Amino acid sequence: MKKHLFYLSFLGGLFLVNNVKAQTNNCSNQFWGSNTLYNFIQPEYTPTPEEYQPIFVNYIGRNGASHMLKDVTTSFVYHLLMKADSAQSLKVDGVKLRKMLLLIQSLEKPKLDNITLEGTEEMQQIGARMAFLYKNAFKNGKCVKVSAYKQNRMTQSAGALLAGLGHKLDEPGCDKISYDDDDNLQPLAVGPALIEFAKSGDWKDNVDNIRDAKRPENFNVRFLTRFFEQKFFDTLDEPTQNQFIANMYDLSLVTNNIRREITQAGLTWAQVDIRAFFTCEELELFDKLNSAAEFYKSGPGNDKASIQVRSAVPLLVNFINTTDAYSVGQNVAADVRLTTSESIASLAVLMNIHGANKESNDIYKFDKNWNASEIIPQAANIQWVLYKGTTPDTQRDYLIKFMINEQEATIDGLKTPRSTVPPPYYLWEDVKTFFLKKLNDEWDVEKLSDNMHTYLMNLK
Repeated sequence: MKKHLFYLSFLGGLFLVNNVKAQTNNCSNQFWGSNTLYNFIQPEYTPTPEEYQPIFVNYIGRNGASHMLKDVTTSFVYHLLMKADSAQSLKVDGVKLRKMLLLIQSLEKPKLDNITLEGTEEMQQIGARMAFLYKNAFKNGKCVKVSAYKQNRMTQSAGALLAGLGHKLDEPGCDKISYDDDDNLQPLAVGPALIEFAKSGDWKDNVDNIRDAKRPENFNVRFLTRFFEQKFFDTLDEPTQNQFIANMYDLSLVTNNIRREITQAGLTWAQVDIRAFFTCEELELFDKLNSAAEFYKSGPGNDKASIQVRSAVPLLVNFINTTDAYSVGQNVAADVRLTTSESIASLAVLMNIHGANKESNDIYKFDKNWNASEIIPQAANIQWVLYKGTTPDTQRDYLIKFMINEQEATIDGLKTPRSTVPPPYYLWEDVKTFFLKKLNDEWDVEKLSDNMHTYLMNLK
């Protein structure tokens, strides 16, 4: 659940707290950033060309909505509240906040690192739609290959997706799920330069600058003295104040994922709505900062040639190779990968998917073209759907269609002069040529057999 919110440690100076809370203004269901629930809206898909049928799906997706990864009582917020209570410095709102945390703890502790009821449904429905749309690919009991980042929520998400497809993990005669694919699924944890970038890259500076431009004076004291007596607040240095506010916002994000569990437990939303302590204006800014961190850490940022985008080169190479392998006879219906949001965002940029690839030289206007809630919500996914010709004239031809979050996608700059069908369908050979040229000319890859682990290790 923790979505790189350490960057929020600077959020102590955001907005003046006023008397109009998020709940009162009814914006508590908005401004969730990359923690937004998956919202599938049925589009009008472009009809499949009559002479082609789907034969393979290449898929990468984020896990479904999940429970927390760590115990609430280990959080910084909880520890500081308890310290204030021991010092008899906890105000009424401080007591209320602690009660909220303990109620959330009662729901979350037994289910840490699991997907929620919402997350299970999200993934099952994605799988069911894939099975319906591409039924020809899944006929005859073909296996589904699965790889995942090694966390329970990833395995459970894969299992739910497969259930929607009418399959299950570890099916007899099929390969077991692989947890050994970090080069493709977690590149920011592989190469030394990538690890350093994720930890302290200049993406943080951009987020800091957005914060600084929006920060009124005296926010910390106005916000925190609602929970703590003044004498206790006076003992807190600024980093401690900032950490409390950041962690409080962090903890609030889980509530979006556990709405059904809240109801099942007989609780009301108001009993656990930490976000009610924030104003709508503050939540809107948190949402923008969340998007900014994702945009500059794993999205297009101010330069699509930057390290965060090139970290997805091994994944793109893997997609090309696995699609190519199937076109010459590999007997699987789909290749499914489950990981975190960063790989989804970076791959979308690297592929040049329209609407997910635009840089921004103005850090204050990046969200005019890119928003985390739209590009990488919970269960976000990219699909490559391969089609084969069925007539004597087309039987040697393959088409491919790209999808992002189950919406048809076009690739900026990709021309298919030999194709007789318009986008979103492209001739596979044209697509392969397009990406190979970019790999050669822009991304320092000579051939598709290059060692991608070495590539990541040497990436600067």
